[in-house]
Amino acid sequence: MKDYIILALIILAFTACEKEELPLPAPVVNQTTPIDTTGGENLIAKGVVLTNAVTMDADYKHQIWFDLGTNSVVKTNLRTDWDLAFDCNLNDNILYLNAALNASVAFTSETDFNQVSTDAGLSYTYEHQSGRTDKLAIGDVSNQRNVFIIDRGFNPSGNPLGKWKAQITLVQDGDYYLTCSKLNGDNLSTAIISKKPQYNRVAYSFNTLTELQIEPPKSDYDLCFTQYTHVFENPPLPYSVNGAIINSHNTEVAEEFNLDFNAITKSHAEGLFYSDELDIIGYDWKNFNLNDNNFTIYSNQNYLIKDVSGNLFKLRFLDFYDDNGVKGTPSFELVRL
Repeated sequence: MKDYIILALIILAFTACEKEELPLPAPVVNQTTPIDTTGGENLIAKGVVLTNAVTMDADYKHQIWFDLGTNSVVKTNLRTDWDLAFDCNLNDNILYLNAALNASVAFTSETDFNQVSTDAGLSYTYEHQSGRTDKLAIGDVSNQRNVFIIDRGFNPSGNPLGKWKAQITLVQDGDYYLTCSKLNGDNLSTAIISKKPQYNRVAYSFNTLTELQIEPPKSDYDLCFTQYTHVFENPPLPYSVNGAIINSHNTEVAEEFNLDFNAITKSHAEGLFYSDELDIIGYDWKNFNLNDNNFTIYSNQNYLIKDVSGNLFKLRFLDFYDDNGVKGTPSFELVRL
């Protein structure tokens, strides 16, 4: 009984936070950005402390793709725009859920698409925050032909988006062959999704039954500010959080929580351990206080970021509120080392 009480308290605590973590437009540049063109690229000048912010709507309905080298937003989309994403790496055949919607998947034992009309007795798995392919909810579909059911998750208002069934019928010559429909068979559609090597992933929407390009080219961005699913352990608990995930293409991040931001030099940064897990920056640079319903920033949490071109940056967050006290506007300091 004690274990059940503890579990109930944990779920209650996370539920209380979820509405706050659950809420993207152009950034606010607080100063003229000095540009260095000596290397043939338009990059922010080295050593200059820049301040920026990305303004998020109160319901966190956008995903923002941000480039550190130019201190600018590259692309913005609604997180409800897509449901599945297909890996474009020529050596991988990985299928991703939209973790920004808290989507989950359940696999059936059936390979006949028409025979599946219910998810009774099935258990659902959520996308893991690290992005590691061995922890993904769907993962490698090279030889996976079973029908699976997707709980699409929730829209920004908290309303369920419903359940669909899908099947990868073939993966061949860089193409994914997809069949999908609502669980009752309505809106049946088939598609061939072709890999585009200049991108990390190509997306597909159940709303429009079309392929679409959500992500910018993989060499054009470093961070994505978004809602995503974090799966806590002991006990397992999928939970929607909001933060920054990194580009999965040649991008790495190190944490430095002991030195002051201004004291971090390039030589010090080069000696740190770097990780390519997508949520290495994540959401926990801020804390939500249940007593006063406020976010506070851990100002000592500094992040060193190696971008796709090998440039090195340091970044720390400053606030989660705009000038009017409205939450959902992460501001940060950025320096190219």
